[in-house]
Amino acid sequence: MALIRRYRLIIGTGMAVFLIRFALQVMSLPQLLRWLTCNPVAGEPVQETMEDVVYYVDRWLALFPYNPKGNCFPRALTLYRFARRCGLAVQFRCGVMKLNQRLEGHAWLMLDGRDFMEPSRYWQFFTVTVAFPPAPLPDPGQPSDFP
Repeated sequence: MALIRRYRLIIGTGMAVFLIRFALQVMSLPQLLRWLTCNPVAGEPVQETMEDVVYYVDRWLALFPYNPKGNCFPRALTLYRFARRCGLAVQFRCGVMKLNQRLEGHAWLMLDGRDFMEPSRYWQFFTVTVAFPPAPLPDPGQPSDFP
């Protein structure tokens, strides 16, 4: 049974990477993010599942790279979909930074104010330009940290 589950995950992550790469060609990013946001599906332990998902997504993107500069964009989108299915309230983020007189971009996920399944601290150097879903606005009835 574990072998069948593993093969389903391998195929599922490969299909998700392919569909997201195709969708990036025909949909706007906001449309795609709304489409990828889903209700949780009951199942296996989240941590074990997400570690396996990360492993297989990274393997698929190594076999079929998205961009010579990196795979962070389809990686973050694919992991966003799987994390949301596991019930994790991750936030997709994109950012830019100036490097050698050029703008460089990066995409990553955040969960509870921390990076989520990110292989390095590279994301910390970027100014966030897209955050989805947007952070909720403070409740006007709650005390604020600002005077």
